[in-house]
Formats: sequence, C-alpha cells, structure tokens
Amino acid sequence: MTHQLKSRDIIALGFMTFALFVGAGNIIFPPMVGLQAGEHVWTAAIGFLITAVGLPVLTVVALAKVGGGVDSLSTPIGKVAGLLLATVCYLAVGPLFATPRTATVSFEVGIAPLTGDSAMPLLIYSVVYFAIVILVSLYPGKLLDTVGNFLAPLKIIALVILSVAAIVWPAGPISNALDAYQNAAFSNGFVNGYLTMDTLGAMVFGIVIVNAARS
Repeated sequence: MTHQLKSRDIIALGFMTFALFVGAGNIIFPPMVGLQAGEHVWTAAIGFLITAVGLPVLTVVALAKVGGGVDSLSTPIGKVAGLLLATVCYLAVGPLFATPRTATVSFEVGIAPLTGDSAMPLLIYSVVYFAIVILVSLYPGKLLDTVGNFLAPLKIIALVILSVAAIVWPAGPISNALDAYQNAAFSNGFVNGYLTMDTLGAMVFGIVIVNAARS
C-alpha cells in the first residue's frame, strides 16, 4: 500500500536533502571556481553542476531504485569490489576528508576571526560541534524534523544573505581567468564539482533520504 506525501512533507524532505548535501565543499569550491574562471565562469559552472549536482541526484535516484545502500547499489560488480567501493566511500566521507572539513571550514569562517587560528579554540569548537552532530545522529527517525525543518531554512537564509551581499558589495571586478581555465574551463569546473564529494556523500547517506521519504 502506497501513501501520498503531503506538500509539507515534500518541502521538508527537499529541505533535508538540501541541508545534507550543502556542506563545507559547497562553500569552498563554487566561489573558488567563480574567482579563478574569470570570463569563462559559465562554462566552468556547467561542468561544476554536472558533478556537484547532477551525479548526486542520479545516485539518490539509483539508491531509491535498488531500495538499499551502497552495498545494494554495488551488487552487479561483485562482493569484493562492492566492499572496496563502500569502504572507500565511507572513509572519504567519514573520518578522512569530508567530516573533519565540516568542522574546520565552519570554524575558519565563523569563529577564527574572533578567536584567532590557535589550536585550543579549534579543539573546543570541534568537541562541541561533533557532540551536537552525535546527538542529532542518535535519532535518525527525527532527521526530517531536525534537519529538514530547522537546519535547512537557516542555511538557505545564510546563503541568501551572503549572495545578496556579494552582489551588492562585490569584492572587486571580474578578474582574468587563470591559465588552467583559459583552455579547459569545463574540465576544471567538472573536477572541482566532484571535489565537493557530494557524489560520494550521496552513496553513503542517500539511503537516509530514501528512508525518510518512505517513513
């Protein structure tokens, strides 16, 4: 028996998906690509959007089709290759790269200007930050409420304010493109979009989105 999602649930689910994907990499790489691409910014943006938006969406759709996580998605390539893929994805999105980056970037942007770059403020901030993350993660059934209804609107408001401020008070004129973007703007945008790690992230927590929709 299927149940039709209410409009409020669809909006909250969209907000939750937005909040789960928009992280440190999405704050770092888009401005960097725009700054370095110069007059080739739109070509670079197309490449960036393919890997930063298109591939994660396709991954979530694929996970919904197979009805499982990365282990179910990797079944056609065999158990050994599937286990290796899952291990690499979880390590990259977890303790090696993406997870530490969320704490360091938010600290550098919001706290470091007030406290300086010394190790102790970063340590205190990281402990508090990950304590909150663990607290939220202990109740996966409430992710739609905590992330979709609370965190996502805050992120959207902050990004809107930042975008409007950048347009109204630009840091300077459009600069010339770096050499790397002169002849390969699309390719560089494509690579930097992948470096947001949203595609790997979709393989890890895309099933969370699918389960939230089903629940």
